[in-house]
Order: sequence, then C-alpha cells, then structure tokens
Amino acid sequence: MALALREENFVIIDVGSQVTRAGMGTLDTNKTPTVTVNMADFNYPLKNDTIVSWEDLEACWHHILFKELGIKKSRNEHAVLLSVPTQWSKFEHERITQIFFEKFNVPGIYLAPQPLLALYGCGSVSGVVVDIGEEATQINVVIDSLVQPQATITVPVGGKDFSDHLLRLMKNDASLVQQFEGKEGVALDKEFARFVKEQKGVCNVFVGHDVTSTEQSSEANDIENAAAAATEEAIEDDVPSTEKDDDDTVKDVSESIEIEYKGYKFNVGSYRHQVYDPLFDLSVVSKNGPNLIEALRVAASHCEPPEIRPKLWESMALCGGGSLMTGLQPRIRAEVVNVLPCSENIGDAQPRQVGFLRIPDYFTVLKDRTYRNLCTWLGGEIVAKLVFVDAKNYVSKVDYNESGPSVIHTSL
Repeated sequence: MALALREENFVIIDVGSQVTRAGMGTLDTNKTPTVTVNMADFNYPLKNDTIVSWEDLEACWHHILFKELGIKKSRNEHAVLLSVPTQWSKFEHERITQIFFEKFNVPGIYLAPQPLLALYGCGSVSGVVVDIGEEATQINVVIDSLVQPQATITVPVGGKDFSDHLLRLMKNDASLVQQFEGKEGVALDKEFARFVKEQKGVCNVFVGHDVTSTEQSSEANDIENAAAAATEEAIEDDVPSTEKDDDDTVKDVSESIEIEYKGYKFNVGSYRHQVYDPLFDLSVVSKNGPNLIEALRVAASHCEPPEIRPKLWESMALCGGGSLMTGLQPRIRAEVVNVLPCSENIGDAQPRQVGFLRIPDYFTVLKDRTYRNLCTWLGGEIVAKLVFVDAKNYVSKVDYNESGPSVIHTSL
C-alpha cells in the first residue's frame, strides 16, 4: 500500500543548466522558490541540457533535498516532482528514478517535461514555448498537453552568445577601452559584459533596431500596440492570460549609460541594445542555423492539423533566464508578422494576433514580469498538487520495488 502523501511535503525541483530552483510544499503556489542553486557550484553537470556528469548532478540534488530543504533521508516522506528537458531519453528517466529511490529514499517521483510545465504556469494547455537558455534557445510546441517532438527546434544561440557579442561591441568602443586603462582589479572581459547584460534597464531589445531616435521607436511601438489592441477584444476569450505590452516596451532610453562596476564607473554606449541581435541573425556570431523567427515558423508548420497553427501564434510563452530582457516581445512580434499569412479580414486560416502568454493575475506575487522565468516552476507546483494525490499518477516506492527503474512514466 502506497504511503499517503501530504501536500506540505511535496518537493518541486526545476532543473537548469545554469540555475536549479527548488521548494517544498504546495499549499500556497503563489510564491517564489525557496532554494536557488548556482550550477557552477557543482561543476555545471548539464551542458546544453545534456547530462555530462551524473556524479555532480546527484550531488546537487542531494544538497537540495538534505541540506537546503532539511529532509531526513531515513524517514523521507517527501515526493519529488522533477522538471526535465524534452530531449532526455528513457535512459535518463530510468537512472533518475533509480537515484531518487535508492539514494534519496523518496516515497514517490514524477518527471514532467519543462515546456508543458511552462504552459501550465501560464494557464494554458496549448502553445509555443521559447526557452532562452545559456547555450541555446529551444522551441517546443504543446497541443492539448502533449509535447510535439516533431516540432522541437533548437536555435544554437543563448545567453553566452549574447554576452560574447556584447563584449565584441564594447571592445570596438575606443572610449570604453580607454576608461579601463590604468584601473586595477577590473578588465573589459566576459565577466563585465555579463554584468552589464544582466543589469535591469541597461540593455534592451529594439523593434527595427531604431536606437538613434527614441521618439521614432516610441511611435513605432505606439502603432504596434494600437494594432494589437484592435484585435485584443476579438480573441479575448480564446487566449488565456496574454501579455500586456505596456510593461515590456522600451521607454526613455539614453544614448549612453553609466555603469558602476567593482568601485569604478564606466559609460556604455547605445550598442548595448544590440545584445540580442544573434537571436535574430546568427551570422553576427558566425553561427549557422535557423534564427528565432525562422525556427518559430518551421515549428508551427510541423504541427497537425493545420487548423491548430494560427492558435499557436496567439499563445507563445517565453521562459528561461534570457526571457526577461525588456523589448523582446515587441521585437519578436514585429518580425514574426513578416512570415505569417495576413489579410485585412480575420479568418480561421491566419493568426488574429501574435500573443504572448503570462502568469495569470490571480498569482499576485508571480504575475510580476520580473518572475516571467518562473512559469516552469509554477507549472511544477500546479502539477504536483494534481499527481501526488493519487498513487496511480506517479511512480511510488511500491511500484519501483516491483518493477525497477523501467516503471517510470512522464505524462499526466
């Protein structure tokens, strides 16, 4: 007989290449993770969502469960939901199951695909999930809670490429290079570029790359927002929790900005807003492959039936650490319209709006745009509340003892 699990003991672990988040208890899902682990502390056991060191990954999970969350291994009553990349195979699933039952003594486990959790966190069961990671950007399509593997596409650029691109632009700025001369303990290097990229309000993404004229950029955004508002009413009931543009629009941007770094102040020019250019043009970082817009078009075109495709464009979810950059959504929307069928009349064969999903407003804490990258985490909390109430939904210790690691299943 399976152990009766208590909701306050449910553990959610959202696995990432750079950061892994975790927390315990799902009585209140309107909260941020209580544990955030920098994967650098465990030698980056994941590279581009591929497990390169099982030993280090196991050490990370052990640290989360028994040190951060304070669980007692000898009497472990904490079932674990683990978010996993879609490309992990049955081998990875079985080995994870073995580790958690044999090494961590958990009473139950459930593995959930990350794109599906991201959509659940946004209150949807169908849509396109764009996960902007450190080494790559992955696009997944989910239809009626089923991930469509034939529509999964990887764009080979991510946060690392953005930082490298920004560093190259900075090194071409003679004024900035001169500012670093004679200053001890600081260097114009990747660390500085990453620091600048991650400062709130410093780097932005512009529509049409109109950096020199803020007035023109504002006018373009106003036109775009007005067009979106014109069709919003028509699809209000169809698209759950679509993102509002007013909190993602670039406003009042100066030509240069002063950055304080390790006790010194530096002026960085307007080129800082080109940091996400590699996502839309891989040639700027000397890489080959589809850019984000091309990948979105191909992913949507691989989904059947064709009638579902317009709906996908109206339900896009951005997640991952790179999804927080201001102006990213308007830029995607502006470029996507160039690859979509359109006419003056709204019809079933074309998208009525390029829409972005967001965490619903009733999550009063997590709805803030600064927590957009937590939609996968929130989806994990929601799913844990559903699956762990019935032993038929997850793999219990009884199941594992009877059938071994092969008993693992990953879908609701």
